Amino acid sequence: MKTFFRSIYSVILFGAGVLHFVHEPGFRRIVPEILPFRRAIVLVTGVFEIIFSVLLWVKKGQAITSKLLAFFMVAVFPANVYMTIKKISFKPGQKANPLILWLRLPLQIPLIMGALKLGKREN
Repeated sequence: MKTFFRSIYSVILFGAGVLHFVHEPGFRRIVPEILPFRRAIVLVTGVFEIIFSVLLWVKKGQAITSKLLAFFMVAVFPANVYMTIKKISFKPGQKANPLILWLRLPLQIPLIMGALKLGKREN
């Protein structure tokens, strides 16, 4: 079961990381405007997601990888909150669905918990 979860998590991270490059302007919209280097922030977080997707398969260091991944998920959460408060749509030019934006926020919790669980040793 853990291998299945690791696979799903890895694919999601890899896909999201690639999307940071393919749809960079869309991702830049959810980085608060007060922050400098918004494009760089999007690209760096995309690189981190791709790196984490690979590191999930490296047996050595899983405890630290899972903690860093959980920390990363906490670190990007403010962008999700910003997106929700500002009602930023996933697709530029379209109206955002506030219900989906608000329901999406609590989904970060299982991602954080899942990341931490992946680092625990199987007995």
